[in-house]
Amino acid sequence: MRNKTLILGAAGFIGTNIAIRLLSEGKCLILFDREGAVYPEAIRHAESEQKCRMVEASFTDMQKEDWMTLIPELAEVECVYHLVSTTCPTNSNQDVERELEENVISTIRLLDACVSAHIPKIVFLSSGGTVYGKEHRGLCKEDDEAFPITVYGMQKLFIEKTLYLYKQMYGLDYRIVRLANPYGPYQKPNGVQGAVTTFLWRALNNEKITVYGDGSVVRDYIYIDDAVEGILKIVNGKGENVLYNLGSGKGHSLTDVIQCLTKVLEKELDVEFKEGRAVDVPVNVLDISRFERDFGELAPISLEEGIKKLLYFYQAKEE
Repeated sequence: MRNKTLILGAAGFIGTNIAIRLLSEGKCLILFDREGAVYPEAIRHAESEQKCRMVEASFTDMQKEDWMTLIPELAEVECVYHLVSTTCPTNSNQDVERELEENVISTIRLLDACVSAHIPKIVFLSSGGTVYGKEHRGLCKEDDEAFPITVYGMQKLFIEKTLYLYKQMYGLDYRIVRLANPYGPYQKPNGVQGAVTTFLWRALNNEKITVYGDGSVVRDYIYIDDAVEGILKIVNGKGENVLYNLGSGKGHSLTDVIQCLTKVLEKELDVEFKEGRAVDVPVNVLDISRFERDFGELAPISLEEGIKKLLYFYQAKEE
């Protein structure tokens, strides 16, 4: 009987939020992440109650047979969430060969294991923010040509095409989510991704906020609860497509983010502007009309409301 869900990258920002949501729905989970990965209390508590099992290993070291050995319940898995990436857009161009080896080749080994175990469905979190490239100035649509300017975006696109190939060759069902820029609880506040979360955290700690460029870079920001809701609709719904953009459908510049933070926090922020980076696409906003046509209106919360919710999360943790 297939009644388990496997989440790869389960201790990460998106993986943590998906896991918490699925646990609340009574799902039985297998959580895969690197050795020493840290999970929040809610997930550790679920493990103590045997509602989930944690598996620690290096994704890049896994061979096809290792998946079968390390996760003997693979034949009981109904869906795999592939959320793993060994780099982020800002550092992925440093070693092209390694980037592709660690992500593309490792994913092919995973897909081979999924085929052998007759996994019904795999969900891949691609990147709506990087696959389209820098030529777009309007809304990015799923059918638009994609010319990523980072190896991060390129490996995401390569994996998308590999999933299509495995569907043709083996009948492996899949869904691809080109996600915009999510932010919210459990995102690393001192990491290299997530302007909204990072800026808020620095502002709360009276630290300098660094902006690369003049603040005009535009992104599509979506609160994590809305992102998870959209992902689950794509996974469980009867949509006509296998590839979906998922974002707010609205663009905000970094200047907008800073102004919104200033309004919510009611204080001036210490902002430092530095030279722009070549890896930053000037404008990236996703067209979500395909999603809304198949699943109904997403109605994501506003950037200001999302910042308020994240602020409440941080304040509650301090109490």
